[in-house]
Amino acid sequence: MSPRYPLPGDTQQVLRHFRISQCQNPGLLLTHYAPDWRTDRTLKKQGLEAGQSARLDTSLLRAFRQRWQVVVSSQHAQVFEATTDWRLIVGLGQKGPLEVGFTFHWLYGIPVIPGSALKGIARAYALLVEERDKSEADFKAIFGHAPKPGESQSVAQAGGAVFFDAIPVTAPGLDLDVMNPHYPDYYQGDAPPANWQSPNPIYFLALKSGVRFAFAVGWRGEMEDDAERLLGLAVGWLQGGLQELGAGAKTSAGYGYFNVLERAPTAPPAEQVAAEPVQPELEPEPPLTWRRGTVRHYRPDKGFGQLVDDETGEVLSFRRKAIREKGWSPGKKHKVRYAVVEQEGQMVVVKIRRI
Repeated sequence: MSPRYPLPGDTQQVLRHFRISQCQNPGLLLTHYAPDWRTDRTLKKQGLEAGQSARLDTSLLRAFRQRWQVVVSSQHAQVFEATTDWRLIVGLGQKGPLEVGFTFHWLYGIPVIPGSALKGIARAYALLVEERDKSEADFKAIFGHAPKPGESQSVAQAGGAVFFDAIPVTAPGLDLDVMNPHYPDYYQGDAPPANWQSPNPIYFLALKSGVRFAFAVGWRGEMEDDAERLLGLAVGWLQGGLQELGAGAKTSAGYGYFNVLERAPTAPPAEQVAAEPVQPELEPEPPLTWRRGTVRHYRPDKGFGQLVDDETGEVLSFRRKAIREKGWSPGKKHKVRYAVVEQEGQMVVVKIRRI
């Protein structure tokens, strides 16, 4: 039996002569053509599977990217590309007829990462990783400044950096993923957590690994005075955030991290540039290789630990400086993502973060 669709009568008449499987817009399938699953929860999964199997119009994606390139070039934007390290979920908490959300372009149904989310990632990286202060001139020039209570409105400032929506370079693939809460009654506030409660699988969509996205950061107004340096600083913060903080939902479970294809160097503050003497050019940093592993042990008092590569079984040592998250001490059997570089013929762990 074909599913019923909670749509107006005239729309139902049109759908009788149109096969849903022909729709090339997964966003339309999930938000407007979702089946009525109120009496049969299996139809909810079928609705997500329909969105997963929708094939995007490649010519539409190509035209959309061309228009995107024209827009970003008009704003002096720096463009770079990055690929998803694993799965990516953007907009999971959005409300919709299937209870789980996903961010598609509202018209074309192409998966995108909103510019507002990218601005938040860059801002978080500047604050949490580089330990910048909101009162710094560079920070306010890039992100703007909203007056605090009691502060004069004359200090309000619009940020100069313009973070554009990130778009896929080629047609991306979608996976049907699942969360499996084991204590549904507890999460509903009806009972304490207990083993006799039946798990309630929650299906959702996620982008596959290896999806290539194009990112762009532009500048408001003319590229004069210090704008070039500030734009480079904003791009560096965004790239750092994509690699070390992740985008979208479930980043603590390994979702949402990117491998930047060409990492832009982080520009120093203006005061530092003026104070430091000109240094000779340094050799470029070696490329990072990200892997997954399990912590064997870590001694916070010694600042030393070891982990085992999950794929090869190789045992590698790491130092405290490789741990980028403040206040976190990796414990025994913790699952981690770590980056290595080759130094003098040996693989050295230079970054480590929790999964």
